[in-house]
Amino acid sequence: MHDGETKSNSRTYTTFLQRLVGLEDHELKPTVSPYTTRNDPSWQPPPSPPIDFCYVRPEHIPSVNALCREFFWPGIDMSECLQYPDFSCVVLYRKIVIAFAFMVPDRGYNEAYISFIFTHPEWRGAGIATFMLYHLIQTCMGKDVLLHVSATNPAMLLYQKFGFKSQELILNFYHKYFPFDCKDSNHAFLMRLTR
Repeated sequence: MHDGETKSNSRTYTTFLQRLVGLEDHELKPTVSPYTTRNDPSWQPPPSPPIDFCYVRPEHIPSVNALCREFFWPGIDMSECLQYPDFSCVVLYRKIVIAFAFMVPDRGYNEAYISFIFTHPEWRGAGIATFMLYHLIQTCMGKDVLLHVSATNPAMLLYQKFGFKSQELILNFYHKYFPFDCKDSNHAFLMRLTR
């Protein structure tokens, strides 16, 4: 390669922007963002992805376990909920698990038990837990529905709206499960929805 060929193939940038970006003026393309186009009356935001509700499937278990270990206690394995997929609800946003609820349909004579109901903190207040609870209650028509809830958990208000009544206060119910520095109470109320 001769010196003349090297100089002819090299780019010469005349402006600071060209040197900064590494492109010549005719190669520059403007960036379009929602913030630069919001004053344009013809601009329409892209549609929001839907929130999907479905039954639990094996591919959901790793995500459900990760959420349980982060927000409940370590060592949880929710694989057993695959035994009762019709008594479950998993909520997805762009294939990411953001909420779930599980029920054991035959806990005792004429009783079903909600073992877990959880919505990721960033998605709370959107009515997801209300829908999941309604779904689980409808799957066991004619049976009493029971659940345990920490004495300081604000979800107790949701359960009361659906007609759950506190049946018993169980001291240190979550003692084995909650970490030592957990802010939630170790005591739990056993709540029952009588049918």
